[in-house]
Amino acid sequence: MMKRRLSFMGAIICMVAVLTVGCSKTSQSEGSMFRGDLKHTGLYASKGPDQFHKVKWKFQTKDRIRTSPVIANQMVYFGSEDRNFYAVDVTTGEQKWTYQTDGAIKSTSAVSNQAVYFLSGDGKLYALNAEDGKLNWSYETDQKDEPRDQVDYWQSSPAVSDGIVYFGGGGGNFYAVNASTGKLAWKKKLSLNGYVSDDLIPILHSSPAVDQGVIYMGISGYDVSRQAEPGNVVALDAKSGEQIWISPTMNAVDSSIVVDDNKLYFGMRNGGIGALDKKTGGFVWKNNAVPYLLGSMALSGNTLFSGSSDSHKLISLDAATGEQKWALDTIDAIHASPSTDGKTVFVACGNHYSDENHGMIYAVDAETGTELWKYQAAGNIYSSPAINQGVLFVGSDDGYMYAIE
Repeated sequence: MMKRRLSFMGAIICMVAVLTVGCSKTSQSEGSMFRGDLKHTGLYASKGPDQFHKVKWKFQTKDRIRTSPVIANQMVYFGSEDRNFYAVDVTTGEQKWTYQTDGAIKSTSAVSNQAVYFLSGDGKLYALNAEDGKLNWSYETDQKDEPRDQVDYWQSSPAVSDGIVYFGGGGGNFYAVNASTGKLAWKKKLSLNGYVSDDLIPILHSSPAVDQGVIYMGISGYDVSRQAEPGNVVALDAKSGEQIWISPTMNAVDSSIVVDDNKLYFGMRNGGIGALDKKTGGFVWKNNAVPYLLGSMALSGNTLFSGSSDSHKLISLDAATGEQKWALDTIDAIHASPSTDGKTVFVACGNHYSDENHGMIYAVDAETGTELWKYQAAGNIYSSPAINQGVLFVGSDDGYMYAIE
């Protein structure tokens, strides 16, 4: 009887531990991919540092870090433009392992079932053992994904859902690869809606969001002859890759789509920010408070948070109407995507047009827009912050991954 009672109590303790530590505000394990979940909300269950105490640690690589950190298995996973992918102890900042590729890494990783997935500038999708960094498999895409201009900072970051890895590649190709074997499940060449030009280059640098068997992806076009940047948002069936709908043609969408129950939120190049109906792809609202947005928005409840890639501010919007709630002036443009724990919004600045260091990290009250603290890194920042147990993690162009508490 005593043994059974102890076993029962042990089970209760384990359940409490899981509920306390392991749950997130979404169905996906917290911090296990770009923007923290499959809907790309940027909302984390862990509380972030609403007061600045210190830099807990910083880890140096040999080049810029423009990928965003991903936290899983008590490790921080990220890639660097030095061609290496790193796993670092979340508490101490000590390197656990590293894996070298043949290209700069600008794709944020996804961790699922003890494997970590990321895209490299060498044109390959890699699957590594998350514990020791050994190669499980690699998949070579049809075409390398080259940046089209100076502000093309990132490559598409993979999403893993139901055993399939989804990501955008070069030449407008969208891929679905079996997460266990690395074999192609399906591939689809995406194109713009009704826009015809021999000089059009389709670009898939948006990162796919997945919800209820549907993939939502931004498409960005660069028409050299017309100097135009058209774009769309597309919905694909996750099992087959068949197109469900494509939005009206708009400006280029490099931003990754944020998903809620009824709407999709995203930013455009010189087109403002907008919301689409989730079922039809039609516009619900548009707002030009942020004229140019490369990064993604964060969503908490009925509130959106967005940086701006041209104006120097962080704004809060009503998700239902697109009306602005507040705005905070920042030292420079915000290209990275904001993250939030629901109470505090975290965001960082960067400006490649200036030789000055504008890598300021801000913590802002989510309700009022009041600045709580700021910290200046030694380089511009294009990495989006991640939150885990009171610590903020973010990469910088100075080659360091920062852990701030």
